[in-house]
Amino acid sequence: MITENINIETFNTWALEDKDKGMEIGHASSVNKMFDLIKTNSSIFNSSFQALDLGCGNGWVVRKFLDIKNCKNATGIDGAPAMIGKAKKMCPEGDFINIDIEGWKSTRKFDIIFSMETFYYFKNLDIVLFDILNNYISNKGILIIGIDHYKENTPSLTWDKDFQLSLNTLSIAEWIKRIKKAGFKNVQSTIYGATKDWNGTLILYAFKN
Repeated sequence: MITENINIETFNTWALEDKDKGMEIGHASSVNKMFDLIKTNSSIFNSSFQALDLGCGNGWVVRKFLDIKNCKNATGIDGAPAMIGKAKKMCPEGDFINIDIEGWKSTRKFDIIFSMETFYYFKNLDIVLFDILNNYISNKGILIIGIDHYKENTPSLTWDKDFQLSLNTLSIAEWIKRIKKAGFKNVQSTIYGATKDWNGTLILYAFKN
């Protein structure tokens, strides 16, 4: 059932129109970079771990986590029913939950909390970050998020009108400030995939401790 959330409605329509595959292809390089950053900045992949993908779409990142031999469990959450439907068909071994992320409450903790192109949709970003830090992430855990819509990436600034979306537009410094404010440690950022007309994907990562 679709909630009264313009972003969820838009992404559900995109899934029905099979646009999810194009999103997967378009974001693959940035996601590969994010996996490299997890590997080089933590030892999480070296022992049993659980991963959570917030805004999982058709589940392709969950499948990527499950390909790692030490992945005990990979869970994906998305508000769009059509996205979750595709994810369950393509990845029966993954755990997928169809719910508005901002209304979800976890009963488990995860070692990796991952998100690509989702965090700027949250109406209550500070609450989401607080919940992740205090309720969803393990003591050894890492939060890593990829963002293409931010103030310095000017081609993205019309996306709300272009694609019927409701967005929070923050600068790089503002993103870092909000994550630090929530209480995360060692907050780092990098830009990946910049071109002449594209500032690149902003990748932010931080630790519980």
